[in-house]
Parts: sequence; structure tokens; C-alpha cells
Amino acid sequence: MSLETVADCSDLLIFDDILPTGFSPFRTLEYGHYLSFFNAKLVSTEGWHGWTSNQTFAAALDELTLDPDLKNRIVPFSAAATARGRLAYVSFLANAAALMPYFEARQLPFIFQLYPGGGFLIDQPESDKELRRVVLSDYCRKVIVTQRLSYDYLIDRIGCDPAKVELIFGGVFESRLDFDFNRDKKTFGRDKFTLDLCFVAHKYGNNLLSKGYDQFVGIAAALAQHDPRLRFHVVGDYSAADIALGDAEEKFTFYGRQESRFFTDFYPSMDAIISVNRPSALAPGAFDGFPTGACIEAGFHGVLNCINDPLALNPVLMPGEDFLLLNFDQEQSVTRLRQLLECPEELYRLAYANWRKFRTVFATDDQLWARTRLIASELLRRDGDETPASGRMSACEADGHPSERGDVSRWVELEQERKRLVTAYRELEGHYLAAEGERMRLEQYIRAMEGVS
Repeated sequence: MSLETVADCSDLLIFDDILPTGFSPFRTLEYGHYLSFFNAKLVSTEGWHGWTSNQTFAAALDELTLDPDLKNRIVPFSAAATARGRLAYVSFLANAAALMPYFEARQLPFIFQLYPGGGFLIDQPESDKELRRVVLSDYCRKVIVTQRLSYDYLIDRIGCDPAKVELIFGGVFESRLDFDFNRDKKTFGRDKFTLDLCFVAHKYGNNLLSKGYDQFVGIAAALAQHDPRLRFHVVGDYSAADIALGDAEEKFTFYGRQESRFFTDFYPSMDAIISVNRPSALAPGAFDGFPTGACIEAGFHGVLNCINDPLALNPVLMPGEDFLLLNFDQEQSVTRLRQLLECPEELYRLAYANWRKFRTVFATDDQLWARTRLIASELLRRDGDETPASGRMSACEADGHPSERGDVSRWVELEQERKRLVTAYRELEGHYLAAEGERMRLEQYIRAMEGVS
């Protein structure tokens, strides 16, 4: 290998199938952070064609809302044949399983983020087989899971070493918004004369059950009979032709699939988001995380979450205090919602509590910090004489190691780069701890002021 090729080696190679399209904002936020902090590249496997079949890589990259310097680090998989990295990062089981030959051929260690969906199916032999191949691989350094169910499943069913698994509840969504509930929330009687309920979800094929669209329509039809104030809003690939809406049809608005910037103006006018999802409806063993990404984003904009939890995934939120809990008993859900809607003051009190809780539990800085710390720790595992967790060096590391090359000057460069990463990591740690202290002081002040009022 030439010195030029080694010089192009990145600390971190991020692999993703959806970017550079803008239909998955959590990817842009999380991976954009890694691109800005680490010496990193993002390799796109260009799997978005089911969403925007006619869009080219160049056109999608041009439209992506990301700093131009960071966009220059996003490359198609066809350009990754000679890409070199010390560590890889990949989310979703289907993506990781497809990349295993690539990782194995290049002896590339990786961190795997196991989100619900993306080929991860509970109690399904083929999914279990793929999961074992990924997480039990010598090249798999760490596994990030976002739900307790996933954590327990990896250990109890798949046989993964608990030391390898990191539970970080929730996902990376933007909580650092220019939105204040008291200032920006549009409320009934003050800013508008309607009560607005929304449903926001991707539609997979012709499936109307997995995300609970049928439940939303049934609830809306029942509520609309007795409350002329109500309006219903649907974002995603759904239409009035999917399910007969009856007399409620004139109160429905369909927006189609939307990119993240649409919701900046949309959510502040919404009073509640309804999500009654069904495990195994899309495929046997398929399930959604709690709450769904759309519900988290809505909560950050002051929209009350009216959601179900069929798999008991909720570890911290209090029903009736932080959100409204629904279930598959549609009549019971209608009753709970009707009681709440009859008293807008209580609706907005609960929505405010929901907003406050979500900003704490799903704070962007906390989510990014937990993941960044894990990645940095793996990149720094070769401090002193310590070997990587897999017991092997990546090809990139080996190519730069003096025992493999006798190129002392190049090794000095790599060591300097390692020290730069240590310095940057410690600086980030200091900024995070300072911000966390300031946030805690602000929360204490707000609680004290609420007690006075």
C-alpha cells in the first residue's frame, strides 16, 4: 500500500443506506455530528431509491441540509472500494448484515447500532441468524441498543456478552430547537378555533395496521361525531382512498410524505399526535421503538403524545403525567381523548409536561454524548500497548503500524493524529459537562418559579 492511500485513511467510516436524502432527520443529525467531530467519512449504500427512485446521488447530496464541508465527506459505496478506516459505524440489522463481507474482507472493526426495524425481528430464525453473525463477530466491538427489549434479547436469546452491549434509551433527534411552549405553541381559543390531532408515519407498502393508521381513522371518526372543533392531519404516504372516512372526511387534511423542515411550522399548530402501533403487523416479529421517532419530534414541539406501549418498552415516562397512554381498545381510547379535549386547559397542561419531559429524557446533547464517548473510547483503545477489543488490528491500523511497515515517520503522524483525537475528545467532554451543569441549574430555577406561581 502506498503512503498516499494510508494518508487517506479515516478514523471512522460511517455506513448508511438512506443518506444523503432528507427523509430521515435523525441520520443527518447523528452522522453530521460524527463527520464534524471525528476524522470521518460517510459511505452511502444508496438504498433510498424506494423513496425517491429517480433521484441521483449527486442531486440528493446537493439538496441535503448539511454544511458543505461535511457533505464533501459523503461518498457513494461505489467509491468505497479503496476506503480505509480504523473503525466503522453502522445502524440497523439489514445494513450491518449486508456489510459483513466488506468488514471481514478488510478486517475492519465496527460499532453496530441496533434500532428497532431495519430487519430486526423478534423470535424469527432468519433474523436471529443474521443478528448472531453480526454481534458475535470478532470485528464487532460494541452494540448500541435503544430499547430494553433489544438489550435483553441480545443477551438472553442471541448469547451476546453483556459487556459488549450499551443501552442508550431513545434516539438522536433535535431537541435544541428555537421553540418555547409558552411563546410559540398555538392554542385553542387564543391562536385558533380548532383542536388539531395528527398522525405522522411512513407507510410501508399497503400496510395500514403497523403504524396504527386504521386506529387513527377509527378514533377520529368517533370523536368527530360530537365535536365540531376537531380537525385531523395525516403526514405520510396515506390518502383518503386508503380507508373510508365517512362524515369525517371533510375534516381530514393529507400532506403526503414530508422532509424534516416541513414540521417546523406544522407541529406548533398541532395539539396531539396519535400513535397506536401494532407489533408484528408489518412482518412477524417487527416492532417499533417507544416512542416512535415522529412522536419524539412532535413532543419537542409541544405536541401531546397520545400513544400506546404494547410491548411495555417505557422505562421512565409516567402515563397521565408526561403523556396520554392509549391501547387497542378503541372505545376506551376515544373516551380518554374526549375527556381531555373537553378541557383544553388540561390538554395544554399535559402537553407542556410532555414537552418538558421529552427535552430531558431525549436531550440531543445527551444522546450524542453517549454515542460519541463510545466511539472515541474504541478509537483510543490502542493507548500504550493495549490491543483492540477484537484482538486484531484493522487493515488500516496494521498498514500504519511500524511493525508492519518500518515507516517511522508515518507512525509519528498517526500518533499525532491519535493525540489530536484525545485532545478534541477531552475538550468535548468539558463542554458537555459545563452545558449539563447549566441545564440542571436552569431546570432547578424553572421548578422553583413554578412552585411560586
